[in-house]
Amino acid sequence: MFLFLYGTATGPLYRTESLRAIIGRSCLEGHWLYPTLYGEPFLTKPPGHYVAIGLCSLPFGEVTAATARLPSALAAALSVVLMYGLFSRTLDERAGLLIALLLPCSVLWLDKVPSAEIDMTLVGWVTAAIVLLYRAVESEGHGALGFWVGALLCVAGGALTKWTAPAFFYLTAVPLLIWRGRLGLLLGWRHLVGVGVATAACALWAAAVVHEVGWDALADTVRKEAAYRFAPKASKGYPWAELVTYPLSVFAAHLPVSGFALLTFRPSFWKRWDGRGKLLLQLLHCWTWPNLLFWTLVPNHNVRYALPVSAGLMGLGVMGLLAWVSTKGNPPPSPLPEGRGSLDDPSSEPNTRTGSGVPALPFPSGRGLGGRLPLLLTFLICWAVAKVVFVEVVVPSRTAGRNAEATGAALREHVPDGPLHVFKLKDEGVTFYYARPAVRLSDPQSLPPGAAALLIEQEWADRAAFGHLTLVCCMHDQQGDPIYLVRRP
Repeated sequence: MFLFLYGTATGPLYRTESLRAIIGRSCLEGHWLYPTLYGEPFLTKPPGHYVAIGLCSLPFGEVTAATARLPSALAAALSVVLMYGLFSRTLDERAGLLIALLLPCSVLWLDKVPSAEIDMTLVGWVTAAIVLLYRAVESEGHGALGFWVGALLCVAGGALTKWTAPAFFYLTAVPLLIWRGRLGLLLGWRHLVGVGVATAACALWAAAVVHEVGWDALADTVRKEAAYRFAPKASKGYPWAELVTYPLSVFAAHLPVSGFALLTFRPSFWKRWDGRGKLLLQLLHCWTWPNLLFWTLVPNHNVRYALPVSAGLMGLGVMGLLAWVSTKGNPPPSPLPEGRGSLDDPSSEPNTRTGSGVPALPFPSGRGLGGRLPLLLTFLICWAVAKVVFVEVVVPSRTAGRNAEATGAALREHVPDGPLHVFKLKDEGVTFYYARPAVRLSDPQSLPPGAAALLIEQEWADRAAFGHLTLVCCMHDQQGDPIYLVRRP
């Protein structure tokens, strides 16, 4: 948790972090139902992450860079705890500790924890949903209803954070159930009850938003978001080359742990596990590869879009690492702890060296990592050093010269009470650090007498539309482009 919180207050908000933070601030102004930006509905993303920023900022009375980044740290910690519990319960405590230590050790987590971006909040919801899916499949009739409802409610929470959450869940659930010959569970009453509860929650939110802003505003925004993701850019066409480079980039972002995931494709690897261990392996494979394939095929993708897959890929890497350590160390076999090999699996083979019906555990009792422990500790120390360098060197250097805080302070001097009006301005960093009300207008003639507005260079050059406004001063946005503070006489 310390590593997740470390860096929350380092450096000003970067790129679209400012957009998330300024919309989160609108929650403290009473806009909890749907996101608003400059007084207008901003429905490209659901309100979940912005509500999380508002709730984390509520005890402090304002949204700051640190409070805007806090939800990502909390979601990351939750994901680690969930994966620790999953591995500890299925394998043993040492396997749980290993996934907890190694899960955050990827370049994606280094950049997104902490961050005011949405991605890690989505990871928390998706991880919770898939862990509960495992419990639902494992338990079947014994308490499965609660796990199904919980999983689908997490899917709903994810969908109200980012529209793609249901895709991650069902791209895991459908292949997993097909693999296990249990696809009929999706038509079972327990799953359907969960779907009904989750759908009702999302429908109630959608109905409330439609009541406030109208159906067209919500539907058009969702339609445009889908078109942006799934339609290739007309100027570039379909990115065929990225069918190779995208999955390799995701895989590389999780090295070296992801390299051990390749060991899990060996047939001999599966003989090490009992029924529940094989279920965990199947879950992790279905979590990783169908989702990675999906986001590879989507034309407008980014490596960070695959962040909810991270726990699945790193989980496979940890299981491969367990087998590698066991093979290299050649430890004597020992059975799984009592009660952890009870899931019926006709493919489970008896351990011929112990005579038990449960395969040997890669971490036998009393042996642990053995001679590999110094290597693991060295890697973790190197990763901690990388985290310190990223926070203390990379973060300050990438925000140097952007001057959002200084520009915001200058705006407060010229327009101390607000509101500040904007037209086409898209630099939320400047308006966030202005820390006063800002309102978007569409018509320059609607600017009230005596009111101030911030124009981009294109608007300032359009003297026919904006020539009646008086220049107060010229500043620069975060990209170094000129922006003009004007006032209507």
